[in-house]
Amino acid sequence: MWGDLAYDYLPVSTERRSQVLHPFAIPCMQGVLALNVTRGCAHACVYCYARAYPEAPPRGRLLVYENLPARLEAELARMRRLPRAVSLCTATDPFQPFPSLLSVTYQASEMLLRRGITVTFLTKGFIPIEFVALFSRFSDLVRARIGLLSLDPRYHRTFEPGTAPPEVRLENLRRLRAAGIAAGIRHDPVIPGVTDRPEALDRLFAALRKEGITSVDVGYLYIRPGIAQLLRDELPPAVTRPLLSQFRSGPIEEVAASSHTQLLPPEIRVRSFFKIREAAREHGIVPILCRCKNPDMRADRCQGSKDLAYRVPPRRPRQLSLAFSLSAETRKEPPWN
Repeated sequence: MWGDLAYDYLPVSTERRSQVLHPFAIPCMQGVLALNVTRGCAHACVYCYARAYPEAPPRGRLLVYENLPARLEAELARMRRLPRAVSLCTATDPFQPFPSLLSVTYQASEMLLRRGITVTFLTKGFIPIEFVALFSRFSDLVRARIGLLSLDPRYHRTFEPGTAPPEVRLENLRRLRAAGIAAGIRHDPVIPGVTDRPEALDRLFAALRKEGITSVDVGYLYIRPGIAQLLRDELPPAVTRPLLSQFRSGPIEEVAASSHTQLLPPEIRVRSFFKIREAAREHGIVPILCRCKNPDMRADRCQGSKDLAYRVPPRRPRQLSLAFSLSAETRKEPPWN
């Protein structure tokens, strides 16, 4: 159900000594609290920002907060007003192939749902049937997002080696929606020249349309020093060099409370988004460009956040809009395609 690499990880039980609920770092999710049941992630995505944190466990090790349900219960009991929504595992994945982790995720989810608190999550793992049964009992309080960029097994093995294979994630989507649970797709992080090839997009959107998907949230890969080092360490130079070269003239912006985030140049993101939009339209799907990961552009709030967070005024774009007209030079295909 998961990529082979996930089973090489060793889960280690530990205790959480600090607060477990924290404000979400992304502006469009203001009013939503974040809850991480582990430190570290066996999915081992090579582009993961959380793996690049200095305090992240080394590859192959995963810390599971076995006392998290008790701490969560105590924190909720002290609150004068319960949160409207809690997002599970913003720096890891709530569904990884370890019974101790899944037990903590289940207990935390049930505790929140029984108190009328909306639970939202993004996963690239396999969702066990027990969770689908739980979520179906509180279907009006669950917002699920399945991360899916490509159906190509080569991409999966190279960039997301510990995650559930694409067909398993489609099955997640199918089972959740059949149970009456609001479940959608997050197409993130797009890597121009790798995940936005027309034939791959056409195949992906055709499969999503068969599952009843009519919109997808879209985000792009961004770089921080630790992420760049992960890419160099875990990808062949023939892949890493052209990938990182695209960022050379990209702007430095604040993304998720980090002011040292380098984005792809706007013209590259716009050109790539046009490809995605055209491929999606062929299958009756509307792509929504994530505003929080594109603060320099006139983007939108992700579908997954619109009914969860408090209203936040849009940030004024400082560079380009998706509506701008590409010059003849910009319309040329980039050399890495």
